[in-house]
Amino acid sequence: MKTIANSQLTGKWYSIARTYNHLEMKFLEIFLYVSIACGSCLELLYVGIKEDRSKVLKKLDLEILPKDDACFIVIRKGLFWKKLKILTFDEKEKVLILSDMKMKHISILSRKPELKHEIVEKCLNGIEALRGKEVKLYGNSIYETPQSDVSTW
Repeated sequence: MKTIANSQLTGKWYSIARTYNHLEMKFLEIFLYVSIACGSCLELLYVGIKEDRSKVLKKLDLEILPKDDACFIVIRKGLFWKKLKILTFDEKEKVLILSDMKMKHISILSRKPELKHEIVEKCLNGIEALRGKEVKLYGNSIYETPQSDVSTW
């Protein structure tokens, strides 16, 4: 994977779909706002909107770590940190797919509030590590899908 510049991540991202995550299942919508805090530092504002339209806000530090064969995002808040692998960054479709290191939790983020099923499928099929695995995604921002809000690849 090619490296990603800080400027490519800045702005608003919509959480389109994700694998089951009990912490995020209580939210109807999730937005991420990425901004440049200093020269090479990024800041992440996590916004979760509940059914009653109340918001949960978290402000975190973000860093991009390019490695030889992959690119990672490290999220920090005090002593807490989490390393996520960038599985796909499609600049044309404006889609970012992240995973934890064990490929247990996967999130699909987009600059658009909704994505076509075909775009999601194309991005997921392009990920070598997911080939042959069943992935159940939860989200209501993928359209042209069956009536269910669960898609399986």
